This record gives sequence, C-alpha cells and structure tokens, in this order.
Amino acid sequence: MAQLRTLSTFAATAAVFMAAAPALAHGGEALTEQDIWLAWHLTPEVTGVVLFGALVYLRGALGRKQGTKGRRIARHLMFAFGLASLFLALQSPIDPMGERSFFAHQIQHLLLRMLGPMLIVLARPEGILIRGLPRFLRRRVVGPLMASRGMARIGSALIRPWTAFGLFVGSLYFWQIPQVHNLALRNAPVHYLMHITMILGGFVFFAMIFNRRDDATSAYHGKRVLLLFIAILSNIFLGALTTLKTVVLYTAYDIEGRLFAATPLNDESGGGYIIWVPASMMCIVAIIILMRVWDDAENRRLSRRYEWTGSNTAALEFPQTAEELRIKVDTPNRRVAQGLGMGVMTLFLLVVATAISIVYG
Repeated sequence: MAQLRTLSTFAATAAVFMAAAPALAHGGEALTEQDIWLAWHLTPEVTGVVLFGALVYLRGALGRKQGTKGRRIARHLMFAFGLASLFLALQSPIDPMGERSFFAHQIQHLLLRMLGPMLIVLARPEGILIRGLPRFLRRRVVGPLMASRGMARIGSALIRPWTAFGLFVGSLYFWQIPQVHNLALRNAPVHYLMHITMILGGFVFFAMIFNRRDDATSAYHGKRVLLLFIAILSNIFLGALTTLKTVVLYTAYDIEGRLFAATPLNDESGGGYIIWVPASMMCIVAIIILMRVWDDAENRRLSRRYEWTGSNTAALEFPQTAEELRIKVDTPNRRVAQGLGMGVMTLFLLVVATAISIVYG
C-alpha cells in the first residue's frame, strides 16, 4: 500500500511536468539584465496544475483532522513550501536566468531535485491528496492504480535503497557531463527530460529515505543514513571539481552571453559551489530529521517488544540488571554513534574542502 501511494505521487508529478513541457524552455535569450527580474511566465500548464494541486490538498485537508494540531500545521507548511519551490523553479525569473547563467541553473536544479521533493515527501500528502480528489477520479483512476500488482512491483523496485540512490545521484552526474549539459541548453525536449529526471529522482530518493516502514522490505534506517552520507560525498566531489577547475566546460551559456557580466569561470565556479555546499547541507538536514525518525522507530519497536503481558516470556524480556540493560541497548547505541561519527567526519571534510577552495580559488 505504501509503495502504491508513493508511486501514485510519482505518476501525478510526472503528469504535471509532462504537461508543462513548453514551459520548461527558458526563453531567456532576448531578456536583458534589467527586465529578466520581471520575467514571470505564468503558463497554464504549470501554474494551473499547481493551483489545482493546492486546491485538491486544501479540500482534502479540511476534511481530515488526524494527528495533533501542531503536527498538522507542520505538514501543511511543508507541502506548501515544497509546492512553491517547484513553482518558483519553473515559473519565476530563475527559469529564464538558467539559460544564461550556470549559477542560476544550479539553484533551479537544487529546488527541483532536492528542496521541493524533500519537503513534499516529508509532508506525507498522499492520503490528503487522495481524499481531496473528486470521487470519480478516486474510483476510476486512483483505486485501480492502488489495486494493481504490477504498479505495486514497480513502486517497490523504485524505492529500493540502491536503485533510489542511483537515480538520485545519476540524475545529477549525468546532466553535468559538459556535452550532455550543453545539448540540453540548446534543445528544449532534452532540457525538459533533464528536469523530469531530476524531479523524479528526488521524489524516489526522499520517498525511500523517509519511508515510514522499517522492516525487511524497506531500507533500514542505518542504511538510509549511510546513503545520505554517500550523497554528501558525491556532492563534495562534483562540486569541488566544478568549482576549482580552470577551464570553461559549459559553453552553451555563452551563445547569448552570460548574465550580470559574470566571467565564464566565475559563473561555473559559483554553480559548482551550489552543488558543493547548499546541496550537501540539505542532505545534512535530512540526516538530522532521519535520526529523529530513527529514534522514534526504535522506541516504538522496543515498546512492542517489551510490552508487559503478564506472561513468563514477557517477564524474561525485561532487563533485571545493569549489565542486561547495557546488552539490550548496545546495538542501537552503536548505530547512533556510528551515524554521528560519520556526520562529524563529513562536516569536517566539507569545511576543509571549502577552506581549500577559498585559499586556492
């Protein structure tokens, strides 16, 4: 069921942005540095669908009052900011800027690939969106999708740990290949495909990271933390490589001239820094959230395991001495310590790499 709901979210997202293909061409060639800040291209293919999604969510939220008030408000805010991130990436001046500035293009990719998907997944909007849909859509579209075994298998395959990680990191590295990146800037359908793969890669990855299940069919929390750390290291490697290079790689930005009188190397170094630091910091935020989720999952699991039932078996599960208690909590504590140790090491590498870029950049 969880995989089907996740897959239905992916399908809805894909439908939104497939319909928005004409809007994904920046159209910033003829804009000057003065008027580009006013280049809000509100197209019905994107703005209309975003508004429809917001209204569906609002309709579903008004009829659903599960959970505490504070948690409900937090979920609503995360969904709103996530949806706004996708909207700004595609309809605001960031979009046309991305055709003539590598730096602006990487900010757009950060919104599409990381911030928007992460916030929407954290909001867990599947139930609210389904409830807010018209009844005939729930019965004729969503119901058959959720009952389909084939769709369930596809959903399960997509959110396997290494599959989701490969799609997430691959959607970054592949489109940063200079020849591929330059082609995407010159070809609207290829550019459209770039954004689609980044959006879906982000949704798949964060759906796996924040999956509420913690059993043999899902990625255990320790593995999810490990994958986030590897994602940080991949950001550091690619970002440092792009920031510290001494040759211009992305020449398609020079066809119409780079914005704001930026030299090609400075523009590309700034874009590399976006990959390097802000994207890595977002993964660190995800790790902090995941550690809290992990702690809650451990508490629930221990509560179920050691719940007092009055039976002899239940009595044997309760630690009677300090040594027995130490043995029972040793493994969870070791996992947390390893995760924190990896976090400190990653932060140290991030700081050192940033210092090197400042000194030798």
